[in-house]
Amino acid sequence: MSNSDFDKNGLDSYGIHWLQYAAFAVSGFAIFTTWAFFYDERFHNFVMNIFRVINCSGFNCNGAF
Repeated sequence: MSNSDFDKNGLDSYGIHWLQYAAFAVSGFAIFTTWAFFYDERFHNFVMNIFRVINCSGFNCNGAF
């Protein structure tokens, strides 16, 4: 990582910390997946199938499906 635009404190030339960029990316992903869960039936079914696998693995999903 010697070729980086961040200084030793993790700030770029605008004064933004690298973790702020990571938080922005995670927030965007969370917003998109929440939207997809409620408005895309295929994605909703995909998530519910994952919950069923987790439930069958011994975890309790509290009636998630």
